[in-house]
Order: sequence, then C-alpha cells, then structure tokens
Amino acid sequence: MKKLFVILLLTSLSYASKSQTLILAKDAAQYVGKTVTICDSVYSTKALEKISLINLGGAYPKELLTVAINKADISKFSSEPATMYLGNNICITGVVSEFKGKYQIVVTEPKQIVVK
Repeated sequence: MKKLFVILLLTSLSYASKSQTLILAKDAAQYVGKTVTICDSVYSTKALEKISLINLGGAYPKELLTVAINKADISKFSSEPATMYLGNNICITGVVSEFKGKYQIVVTEPKQIVVK
C-alpha cells in the first residue's frame, strides 16, 4: 500500500510540474511571474554582444514579447538563436517577467524553445 501511495504521489507531482498555461503573446502582462507557454511568429531578432533577442508578435519596437538568451546560455544552442529562429513559428516555455516596460521570457535551455 505504501508503494502504491508513493508511486501515485510521484506521478501527480511529475504531471503538475510539466503543466504550463498556453497563452497568447498579447496576454503576457497578465502572467508576470508565472510559467507559461507562448506560441507565435518570430518577427525580428538581434544578436548583441551579451544577449540574443527574439521578438514575438511584432518587430521591434512593437513586439508583444521578447525572448532573451544570455551569452552564457547561447553556447547550449546548435547555432546562434537570433539566426536559427528568425521567420519561424515557435513556442516558448518559461517565466514571464517585465524589463523596462516590456515583457520577456529569459531562456536558459534550448528545450524551452520548440519550432512549430
């Protein structure tokens, strides 16, 4: 009986940790601090010295959400993220945050971005 309880507990915890809320990029403001999945088109990108930026829902400066990938994490990708995702439809999973009045998700792992 104990083994069954432990298995059920682990299964439910695993399921809960994998569930995210699927939202539109235009609704990101309502989910600051929460883990979500946002699917949209990549309209523009920019590779800077310390960060790569991927803009969803519109081209800069009218983007709805920016995906930020810090220099330390760019090496985890097979190529420069700003180049490899441009023009694609992608889904991003992560925590929505606000930076200088705009909304972003900071990506630290390639598995957070899925090309659709």
